Amino acid sequence: MSLFKVKQWWSNTTKNTDNNEHCFSCMKVDKFNSHNDSDCILLGEGTLLKLFKPSLDQDGLLLEIELSDIILQIETGKFIGISGDREIIVLHPQSYVIYELHRKEGLTDAGEQNRITAVIKHAFKRLAYNMTVGPFGSSKARDLICVQSLDGTLSFFDQDTFLFMCIFNDILIPGPVAYVMSSDMFVICKSTWALEIYSYQQLRESSELSLRQNKTNIPQWTYNAGEEISAVQVIRTSSNFSSIIALGERHLYCFQDNGLMKALIRFDYTPICFHSYLIGWYYEPGARLLVMVASDDSKLYVYEGTKLLWACDLMMKAVSLSRCFINSLPGGVVTLYLDGKISVNYLGTEPDLNPSVNIVNEIVSPVEVQRELESVEEALKLIISDDKESISELPFIEKTISIKTTIGKPIENYNEDDILENDKNVQSMKCPLIITIICKEPKLIQNIQITYICSSPFIHSDNSKYIDDVNVTQIIETDILMSNDYDVSNTNIKILFTIIEHTGKIVILNRSIMLPLNLYCSVGEKNLENQIKLNVHVNETCLDLTNIFTDFTKEELSNFEAPVNNITFKYKTTNKTVTIYANEQEYIIESDDYPEISSVLDHLLNKLNEYYIQTNIGVHITVRPSKEFIIQMIHRFLKSIETHAKERIKLKKLQDELNILQRQFTAVQKRLLVQYGSLPPADCDPLEFLMKDTHQRIINIVHEIIHNRNVVCRAGNTLAAIGRLIISILRNTSTDTLKVVLIEEMLSLDLLHDDCQEWEEAVTKVSSFVTNKLFKNSEKDKEKLAPVTEQETLSHINLKRFLRKLKIILEKVFDEIKEDSTRENVVRTEELVEII
Repeated sequence: MSLFKVKQWWSNTTKNTDNNEHCFSCMKVDKFNSHNDSDCILLGEGTLLKLFKPSLDQDGLLLEIELSDIILQIETGKFIGISGDREIIVLHPQSYVIYELHRKEGLTDAGEQNRITAVIKHAFKRLAYNMTVGPFGSSKARDLICVQSLDGTLSFFDQDTFLFMCIFNDILIPGPVAYVMSSDMFVICKSTWALEIYSYQQLRESSELSLRQNKTNIPQWTYNAGEEISAVQVIRTSSNFSSIIALGERHLYCFQDNGLMKALIRFDYTPICFHSYLIGWYYEPGARLLVMVASDDSKLYVYEGTKLLWACDLMMKAVSLSRCFINSLPGGVVTLYLDGKISVNYLGTEPDLNPSVNIVNEIVSPVEVQRELESVEEALKLIISDDKESISELPFIEKTISIKTTIGKPIENYNEDDILENDKNVQSMKCPLIITIICKEPKLIQNIQITYICSSPFIHSDNSKYIDDVNVTQIIETDILMSNDYDVSNTNIKILFTIIEHTGKIVILNRSIMLPLNLYCSVGEKNLENQIKLNVHVNETCLDLTNIFTDFTKEELSNFEAPVNNITFKYKTTNKTVTIYANEQEYIIESDDYPEISSVLDHLLNKLNEYYIQTNIGVHITVRPSKEFIIQMIHRFLKSIETHAKERIKLKKLQDELNILQRQFTAVQKRLLVQYGSLPPADCDPLEFLMKDTHQRIINIVHEIIHNRNVVCRAGNTLAAIGRLIISILRNTSTDTLKVVLIEEMLSLDLLHDDCQEWEEAVTKVSSFVTNKLFKNSEKDKEKLAPVTEQETLSHINLKRFLRKLKIILEKVFDEIKEDSTRENVVRTEELVEII
């Protein structure tokens, strides 16, 4: 079975504008006498005009010049008549300029010079939309120019001389215009979704003076497509006739220039652009007309008549297609992409137009599958195990580069651009994050990219930093601040370092640092309604809390009257409180809800470990949740998942409604254009009322979507906070490291971002593996917990089964922890009795 291949010979990436957006781009492929051995490609990007002559090993940039105005379109032709070579005409919004291309050969290839000279420049008052050129009126001396304005007016020019103007009253929005040289006619696409064909003589007679005399102009022939025509191309296909190819929203039309329809193709995709070409000469009886079409999903299709010959993927969305002939490549495909990149490709072997079909006759051995699964599980255990012998030496890059990350004290945020009106209290503080990179041998490093990853409500002032010239010492600083009033779920900032060595090898290092507590908390008064308690046991006497929470000064901690070794923190985002007090060998955390405990517990455990490591005291820290605490925590976690899923369902309904309203608005708008353009104009009041009403409904539902998206993100943060609390407790209570890691990977709380909240879909797949492998369930239980594949994950049945499955998993994990702790206590009691 042969596959379809696309080989890329060369590409040219355009430069960005100051606001990092790509300018409007247009392309023209033609051959010049000065470069007759290969086609040249003209590219207009913003005000920049480029000329390429590609070859197999290089892009062949011949010329690059900055023009004085935006380039709308580029065409070629013989506009002067006295020159033997073709000239270049560039259309600007209010003028066009004709250039001559000059080539001066040097003694070597590097000495060749190419330049363009402006020979004619003509300005006009009406804003231009597009143009078409050709020997209008059977002119044999030179090509004439037809410019269509934004109001649909056609203006005809000969060099810099204005000839006449043709006005159409039924054109509200300009469309494509093409010239048929074989019959001296023009194809005009009107806003009434109709193609009308006029002869040059008709247009000349229906000038502005004729229209004032109320003379009607009847086209040679017309065709009502019933949809917007986005592009038209005329190609000579025989000695007597030319073909007119028009691209609509869902169809491709092919006419003979006398109005006879030759082919009609209906697409099951959205086309963007097309290009037609002949294989062979038009006067040969075996000449074949092929049409290339680029789709909205970045694919390329090649048709002959109504038959699909080729299909392949493109790098990205194409905005223009053409065909070129270069050295050693007769018949390349030129593609201009959305980002301004041009590529020249060729078509390979015979394609497989249905490559996604699975081979149903392939036999898979269950024994082989089971053996592969067991090998994967063994490899996973080796990765998770703490066997130091399996740890290899540090790579060369870690020996060359030393990275140090430090977090500064929170300071006042004086940047008004970062502070929103509704979140002044939340965003009043920012925290500097400083990275120091020391490179022993900078010459061995090409560049370093630093990427910051943090969870809401925290944001960073810079998404990433790029270091191109690596020095011995680099100091990079960014700011961390809060952007909203969500629950604090993760206070760790993850930093990725993407390092490219001089050999081109890419190495990725990561670091993590915890934010200071006083960035998102302040000292407050104790809430007497706090009923949730979590105990943290240590085998040493409890420390003074002022020595643990060093982010605050002792004066700040003593502002509120409180018992000894008792501190209450208040979250700046939610105004909820958490109280911590020490009692002999136990730290007790009290709160009104579970999300508030998560961040403070992580901070407390981290500070205790740092203190005892610095003092070289061996200590064993154990989190001891009560049975009631575990039951209520699991219940609260499942309720947060249910809330998150229900809000996501509401958001999806709103988005579906918005899509319907958008299609309705587009349909009404198009229908209204047809009504406006009809002669005489029909009654447009009902359609205008419907369009205004639809527009207002779109505005209202967009506001609802924005509000509901914030609600979904808030629910996601609450879910993540409780989930991290569960993982933190498991880490400090369970002795089965593999099981804890699998539970952590199953929950995958890092998947919850502001832009992506599809957490339930991912966890559903993993939870099935965990229930089947970690726990012994009967076949009946597995059948009850299996998802309904015909329905979505957020459907009522599947969501209910998903919550039941998570409840079983978490309850069994915590039950095993209780059994282990009870077994240890029994053994210690027996040993104590024997000693007595």
